[in-house]
Amino acid sequence: MKFEELAKSFSKKSLPDSEVELTGDIPAETVAPYREKALSLLSAQLEMPGFRKGHVPADMALKRIGETSVLEEAVELFMRDFYPDLVDVHVPTALGRPDIRITNPPAGGAPISITIVTSVYPTVELPKDWKKVGEGIEIETVADILDAEVDEALTSIRRAHAKVSSAETGSSPAGQQGDGSEPVSASTEATLTVPESLPELNDEFAKSLGKFEGVEDLKQKIKENMKMEKEQKARDSRRGKVVEALIEKVKIDVPSIFVDSELDKIIGQMREDTQRFGLSFEDYLQRVGKTEEEIRADFRDQASKRAKLQLTLNKIAEEEKIEADEEKVETELKHALEHFPEARPDLVRIHIQTVLRNEKVLQLLEGKTEKE
Repeated sequence: MKFEELAKSFSKKSLPDSEVELTGDIPAETVAPYREKALSLLSAQLEMPGFRKGHVPADMALKRIGETSVLEEAVELFMRDFYPDLVDVHVPTALGRPDIRITNPPAGGAPISITIVTSVYPTVELPKDWKKVGEGIEIETVADILDAEVDEALTSIRRAHAKVSSAETGSSPAGQQGDGSEPVSASTEATLTVPESLPELNDEFAKSLGKFEGVEDLKQKIKENMKMEKEQKARDSRRGKVVEALIEKVKIDVPSIFVDSELDKIIGQMREDTQRFGLSFEDYLQRVGKTEEEIRADFRDQASKRAKLQLTLNKIAEEEKIEADEEKVETELKHALEHFPEARPDLVRIHIQTVLRNEKVLQLLEGKTEKE
């Protein structure tokens, strides 16, 4: 490493939230070779009367910019070369962009004091019994679907069908048109209630909804689907309880960079959701009377839990050597790119691999085997 000896002279201090502080002094002569390039970069942005932008003579540019600003820029250029060696020596698991501060004004040939704060990949301490975390957490028993529930579902289907038919034909509920009066306007029609007269529940209606033999077959399929939905909710509920039980026992100092990443995902999803309802995210913020910063603060705990869970799943996958099935990855990648052709294939692949690997880990926690 080019700057290994200088890197070793820096001291290291652990901070909360899985951050590390590195402090040390940079000899002025080490930064000196970067001074000319720093002045050139700063001069390129300078505009002065009588000179085109980027063509101001160096001596005139220096007077305008000042020696201190040039040295600070030189230090930044130096740190781009030095930082990789510094983290290799002290924190090989450094993450994201570091916060680099000059703690004394560079002047007079004196050493330049530097303080660097960076996030590091955290240590994840799993509980010894993590494989048994799901034991004792049972799936809630799902009761049989009652005929009354099926009837309610059928009524909702008939109402929706009647509403669609009414919109397609331009008809309105009894008593509101057909008496010789003027036709209902589009603006008025939008406020009409769903017609009270529902389509008759017979075999013909059942067959019009799909591949059903008749009313009884339709009722049976609805009952089966409702049962499956409730069973899936019960499984999802148990999975949530297993996950909660696990992360309560995991010891980990979650870096802010991971929390912020999860917050970005949450806000991104909120933006998509509001757009589906015909609102901009800014309109939504105005309606709830909050700024984006306040929304981020509201969801920070949730983002922290999500980040902690992902780091925990990563740790288990690493220990158990769990990987996503590459054949499934390729299949999902193909489908994803068909729907989102502008997406970057490498990033989509990483996302799919993570999702599929997470599912394997979660199934392991639930006590499932590969065959299940």
